[in-house]
Amino acid sequence: MAESFDVGVAAAVVTDTGILLVQEAKGTYAGCWGLPKGHVEPNESIENAVLRELEEETNIQGKISGFLGLRTTKTQRGAGLFICYKVEPAHLEIQPQEDEIANAQFFSPDTFDELQWVSAAMRGFAEVAMKNTSLPLIDLSSESKRPYHLVFSDGRMTLSDEVVQ
Repeated sequence: MAESFDVGVAAAVVTDTGILLVQEAKGTYAGCWGLPKGHVEPNESIENAVLRELEEETNIQGKISGFLGLRTTKTQRGAGLFICYKVEPAHLEIQPQEDEIANAQFFSPDTFDELQWVSAAMRGFAEVAMKNTSLPLIDLSSESKRPYHLVFSDGRMTLSDEVVQ
């Protein structure tokens, strides 16, 4: 079997009342809570996958406003990469996807200990999202004529003039 990549994404939607979490309806993690998440489809940009999964699982549309973190691992499908982005919602009318999602609601961090989480990493992403410390995405898609985003650990929002030339 050829090695491949397993790329997953999550959307962190934060409001004054807390962070949006979804409860899995079936599978290994049935009953567990986490961020709206899923896999990147072939020929789909990572950023589009984040927004698609958020809409599929909760009916919420939005736009990516920052980068929160990543998890790397080795899976049965190959190298595993899971990327979490902060998303600003266009609206907050939640309509959970009936097939996959048992419930979707906003939680404050003081309730995190009471929840059964999909994973410790998922809880970590939620905790980081509540700190409002996301890093900005530099979108160079129009210049490169393809999806092209950068994130730098120093939080810069542009490339320096020396790099662009």
